[in-house]
This record gives sequence, C-alpha cells and structure tokens, in this order.
Amino acid sequence: DVTQRRMVHESIFVDSQLRHMPEHHHGHLKSVKISGFSSAKCLIELTCYILKNAVSLECLTLDTICGNRCYDEGGDNWCVPMADPILVETPRTLSAIRTYIENKVPSTVKLTVLEPCNKCHGKRLERLLSLSHNVISI
Repeated sequence: DVTQRRMVHESIFVDSQLRHMPEHHHGHLKSVKISGFSSAKCLIELTCYILKNAVSLECLTLDTICGNRCYDEGGDNWCVPMADPILVETPRTLSAIRTYIENKVPSTVKLTVLEPCNKCHGKRLERLLSLSHNVISI
C-alpha cells in the first residue's frame, strides 16, 4: 500500500528521466500488487525495476485506490472514500502507466490496472476535473 493524501513525491511528469537501479534478478516473485499507485516517479521506477528483474513474474496489478472496492469478496457495496487530490491524480496515473510501463511489460506478464470504479467515484471525478479545467492561472 503506497497511498498518500497528496503527491509528496515528484511526479514522473515533472522529470521523466528514470534512475537506473542495480540489477538483481528475483527468480521467485510471481505476483505483485501495488495499491494506491500514482504517477510518483519512485513508483514508476520501482515498477520498471520489478518488470526488468522479476524473471518469474506472471501478474502485475497496479491499483489506483487503496482499500476495499465495492465488488471485493466480503466487502461493502461501496469503495473506500478517496481524498479529492488522489482522485484528481487518477488521469495522470493512467497516462504514466501507458507512457512508462505498458511498453515494458513482457508478453509473459499479465498487467492489470484497477481504476476508481464509476459507481463510487465517477460523478465526483467528473465534477473535480471540470472544476480544475475552469481554474484560470495568472
């Protein structure tokens, strides 16, 4: 779980130069799920590192929210509420996944990206995004 109330770490869109970490092959890591995934540069770098070095990886799940979802086994009928800044981050997160991660996923790995569900977050996200487009910067 890497969720945060606001973007504390630098977004990949501020500086897209990824750092290179020392290689160390992880031969037994088969499934990874990162909850609270965002466009934070350190998360993009970590995910790229996992894709490159987890040679037995079969499944990578990037979940843009943290906590229960309305369709989870034994969960409530509603997702865990999300703070406005985290919800507004979702489009940037999805763009970062498309730009920096999808092209690095080997054909042997199943990538699953979990977005906030429309039932619980859709209308609020639309409203927040429309408000952010109406803000005038001077």
